[in-house]
Amino acid sequence: SSLQGGIELRKPEKMFLIENKQHAYQRAAADPDVLIVYETVMEEWIVQCERLLAESDPQEDPEDNSGPSSEFEFWRNRMAKFNSVAEQLKQRECKCVIGVVSQSKSKVLKRWKAVDNMITESLNEAKDNVKYLSALEKYTEPLYTGTPATIIECLPALMNNAKMMLTIARYYGTSSRMTTLFIKLTNQIITNCKNSIMRPDPNGPAMKLWDQDIANLLDRLKMVIKLHDIHQGLYKATKEKLAAQPKGKQFDFNETLIFGKFDALTKRVQKLHDMFTTVHQFTSLSLHN
Repeated sequence: SSLQGGIELRKPEKMFLIENKQHAYQRAAADPDVLIVYETVMEEWIVQCERLLAESDPQEDPEDNSGPSSEFEFWRNRMAKFNSVAEQLKQRECKCVIGVVSQSKSKVLKRWKAVDNMITESLNEAKDNVKYLSALEKYTEPLYTGTPATIIECLPALMNNAKMMLTIARYYGTSSRMTTLFIKLTNQIITNCKNSIMRPDPNGPAMKLWDQDIANLLDRLKMVIKLHDIHQGLYKATKEKLAAQPKGKQFDFNETLIFGKFDALTKRVQKLHDMFTTVHQFTSLSLHN
């Protein structure tokens, strides 16, 4: 059965349970009928754990607009699943399975040891990733609760933290992981910008652009363009800073994947800004006549 979407390792049936002692392991391993029960349990662990190890993080799907919280959630969930397996392996029944199978020269044991090492490594990876992503998380809160103006204020700290992750995180500092993170950060910035355009009052209902106060709308459209330019400017400045130390890790990520959607949105926002500026000018003229 599942545990937090994880796995519950199978235990031998009660009639086959033995003392958690060396002599009991030897006696059980010498009895082919008992040994096969323990080997079968271990083989099932291998299948269960291999399935868990194969659950990779969702690969970047162009249609996926999820923000960074989905990344934080994925790694926390993964850490909980592997933690659960590690804790179960410390239980008496599981120790007995390992003890008995270790006494025989079983081929299953070799396969289990390889899987067990992978579980340990995956747990270490998840713990390390959660540590760095949790440090970054507080800087991403304005992307969800703030406005484009408050996002501009938090961007330098966010970019600095991302640079630190790339340079010191043991597992997360790879090109593909960091690209995914930057895509998710940009996704959430885009969601925030769209919300800001559609809602004159951040907590109010969405309104058609024509029904909004045009001067106020123009200010918000301008803020989105400003956010776009500052976001890319900070990214490029960080990239240049890293390039000054050519031996270190670099911001060599796929920028089309990271910025493509935001560039497209900003082009549309610029057109809207131009159009509503014209509308505003004509409205002002008609009021003065």
